Amino acid sequence: LTNMIQTAPHCTAIWDIHPVAAMSPTVNEDVLEPGTRNKAWVLVRRPEGVISADCVRLEERPVDTDLEKDELLVRVEMLSVDAFIRTTLDQEGYHTGTPLNEVLPALGYGVVLKDGSGRRKPGTRVLGMLRAQTLSRVKSSQVSRVMPFVSPKHSLGLLGLTTGLTAWMGIFAVARKPRRGEVVVVSAAAGAVGSVAAQLAKRTGAKVIGIAGGEKKCDFLLNQLKLDGAVDYKSTERTLGEQLDALAPDGVDFFYDNVGGATLDAVLLRLRPKARVVICGAVSQYSGKLNRGEVDGPREYLKLAERGASMTGFNVMQHIHRAPLALIHIGFLMLTKRISLFETIEIGISRFGAALNAMFVGGHVGKLLVDVGGGAKGAAAAA
Repeated sequence: LTNMIQTAPHCTAIWDIHPVAAMSPTVNEDVLEPGTRNKAWVLVRRPEGVISADCVRLEERPVDTDLEKDELLVRVEMLSVDAFIRTTLDQEGYHTGTPLNEVLPALGYGVVLKDGSGRRKPGTRVLGMLRAQTLSRVKSSQVSRVMPFVSPKHSLGLLGLTTGLTAWMGIFAVARKPRRGEVVVVSAAAGAVGSVAAQLAKRTGAKVIGIAGGEKKCDFLLNQLKLDGAVDYKSTERTLGEQLDALAPDGVDFFYDNVGGATLDAVLLRLRPKARVVICGAVSQYSGKLNRGEVDGPREYLKLAERGASMTGFNVMQHIHRAPLALIHIGFLMLTKRISLFETIEIGISRFGAALNAMFVGGHVGKLLVDVGGGAKGAAAAA
């Protein structure tokens, strides 16, 4: 995913209504005070299972402002905390391994301080793989220009690559979209992608059931997202399967899966004829299992043959040509207040490590973001 985000030619135009015109070379050396240092989260030890505090470290590093012509220096204002980051931390990562002592990958929103070619003026807002740091030296081809009226949290959230666009592609672009009256199940439905996917599915007229862990999250699904049902996989009274049977006695037509493992198997057992299963992720398998050959399931895949059902995996970049349509659709739903995204925002780069751990401990609801230095808050308020 890291490589695809950095190299996909379509990404540079998603938020760019007008092409960036060539400008005279611009150097803005004075934006950084002498002695300014970059604060960066680096990988110091490969995690065994869930990320522990001693696996990552916040370091201060010197800032090199002597840029190549294809490089930008960007002040990072907001970072997105996403599940894919964990898949990069093993030596042979599912999404390309992060070398030891290198900065952790993370999508970010920032402001250009200097452009080696002079094509982008200082102050231009950009989005891309800026990594978990306060100052990012990045290839200009690896970022997209963001229009000033789009706030940082929306750029990384509802209109973001790893959240809103990923949810939209899974519902509308990968398999036949849900139809009115069909039963849709979404796993990790209280998370960023899952909560958006569930709301999009509701807009089709389908009956939507969300799977989440704990009473608080299930209340969120029912009372905030207004889903038709909620399954608590942590319940000690009824199994996940028993709860699904009660809510969808005739089976499931469409499953948007972010979890994998036992959750995927439970839904496979309950598929209706011609059902569609869309595999977005498998967060239950990310803590090292993928790279140790210990992935759980799917054990019940023969139900696909029995029911004439389909199971399709995807990543958002495979459907990026549909991003303009997705952004228009999501933007309309936002403006008409028919879709929302609950955000948990940590303040300061020092909180990135704790936020990354929270992603897998499961203590948050909605989108996890880190407001790196307070600048993003100002930009959001003005949007």
